[in-house]
Amino acid sequence: MWKFKEFRKVLDGLTAASSSSSSSASSQPGTREVDIPETLQSEHFQLCKTVRHGFPFEPSSMAFDPVQKILAIGTNHGALRLFGRPGVECYCQHDSGSSVIQLQFLINEGALVSALTDDTLHLWNLRQKRPAILHSLKFSKERITFCHLPFQSKWLYVGTERGNIHIVNVEMFTL
Repeated sequence: MWKFKEFRKVLDGLTAASSSSSSSASSQPGTREVDIPETLQSEHFQLCKTVRHGFPFEPSSMAFDPVQKILAIGTNHGALRLFGRPGVECYCQHDSGSSVIQLQFLINEGALVSALTDDTLHLWNLRQKRPAILHSLKFSKERITFCHLPFQSKWLYVGTERGNIHIVNVEMFTL
């Protein structure tokens, strides 16, 4: 109770100081008073996400490029978080919102392959300021379970639920 009384005295002092400065400002020639509404209304506020901080929610896959030192984390909601040097990070979202099964970097190429639960493969271009999807490949009759990209190879091996292995040319992004 005592702290509230002290706080109230401080507020009264501030309002008294501001009222005395406004009366002195109005006595000077060439100045005018401006009425400021003191009621807050809902249209004065807007809810928006300003920052993403920390580890992504519900991570499902991870990849690391040892040459460029980039860490990519995929989530169950189709989001990608890319982490580089301290203070350097990027957020990307797949359009479908499907869970990310696996991520594979094309080592030192500035590209990333993501496999989703809706049986699509996406090739991301990381060379530009805002990463974007260059190519997409949709599997219609089989579910993707695993991807493997050998070091400095142009062939991506895609394993499916039926035991088949499909080979994707990474340069053209075709089967």
